[in-house]
Amino acid sequence: MANARGKEIDNTHLSIDQAEARGFIHRDYIAHCLRWTHVSKYLHLQARYKTARVIDIGCGKDMPLARMLYTSRLAPEKYLGIEYNKMDIPEMFKNSSFKPDLIAGVDFTTIDQNNVAGGLQYNYSTCFEVLEHVEPIKAIAILDHLPKFLAQNSVSWFSTPCWDEKVGAAANHVNEMTYEAFGSLLEEMGYKILKHWGTFASIKDYKTELNGLQDTFDKLREYYDSNYLATIFAPLFPHKARNVLWETQYVGKLKLEERLFKPINKLEGRLGSSDKWRDLVKCLECARNYVRT
Repeated sequence: MANARGKEIDNTHLSIDQAEARGFIHRDYIAHCLRWTHVSKYLHLQARYKTARVIDIGCGKDMPLARMLYTSRLAPEKYLGIEYNKMDIPEMFKNSSFKPDLIAGVDFTTIDQNNVAGGLQYNYSTCFEVLEHVEPIKAIAILDHLPKFLAQNSVSWFSTPCWDEKVGAAANHVNEMTYEAFGSLLEEMGYKILKHWGTFASIKDYKTELNGLQDTFDKLREYYDSNYLATIFAPLFPHKARNVLWETQYVGKLKLEERLFKPINKLEGRLGSSDKWRDLVKCLECARNYVRT
């Protein structure tokens, strides 16, 4: 099923120019910035950036993650941006000591890993706000293709909206998945979930779970508007969030005790916004990654 704009692969993106044009910074862009800063913080710890080889799936026309790493003096050993849209490397990198690589105007799942940087294996990967822009079967293909580029014990980050049937999907999104569906899909495809956080959440969805944080919330609400509150508290309640950041490691096979989510074919109800959401269950045909006992 195409999205509301008639596309099965949607190539829209957020940019700071769009955010500034609105006259305020929406929670979507705040969440974007915080995803990039999370990766930057992780790579800064123990000076990981010095040996980091980063592959960024859906890097965006502005290459914001590469820009943040460079301006934060955390330029990795290697950075490869993959982008479905046609684009050039941003001007700021033309004369810089940090030279990110870019493959643009191409479907990631068609790239032969052996033809990229001599078959280099990457120890970090990001795929932020990409999978909701494609049909389920394409999302599965991306998750299946990525490990070919990854070194052993690599860390992979994903983010995507959590679909709520009562709220609906964004007009430019082809298929949003439920929190449970995407968590299960990652595990079915061989990704062990190390940690996960909400990136933004509606106050009405998490306010009943504040408990001892209610006083803190009330004080912050006196100053911050809802866009900031949506991102400040979301990491505490990923199961209530409208969008989640997943920190994972590809292991190929998960033991039952390593799983956080039920097998995807055991989940009840509709799993995604696309009429083709049932294709999510088809991932079992290509990846039987949980161990039955």
